[in-house]
Amino acid sequence: MYNFDVFVNSLGDLPEGKEIQLALRDLTPGRHKYCYRNVVAMVSANPETYPEKLQIRFGRGQAHSQPYSIKILNDVDRIPERWR
Repeated sequence: MYNFDVFVNSLGDLPEGKEIQLALRDLTPGRHKYCYRNVVAMVSANPETYPEKLQIRFGRGQAHSQPYSIKILNDVDRIPERWR
């Protein structure tokens, strides 16, 4: 069971063991399923490294065959302060 998915152009867009900013889609069943979150996270190709599972999807929605793992470090607010 996946917790999140992310759309990328290639696996090179997901460097392992480094903090990166991603737009994740939440796959948790319920009212907020498919809502997006902008986060700073660390990813790994090993599905056991971090606590949550990440499904990788490419440009047209094709799913990568191997699950990744993800650790969300914090949420990013992308709305500028002056517009809130």
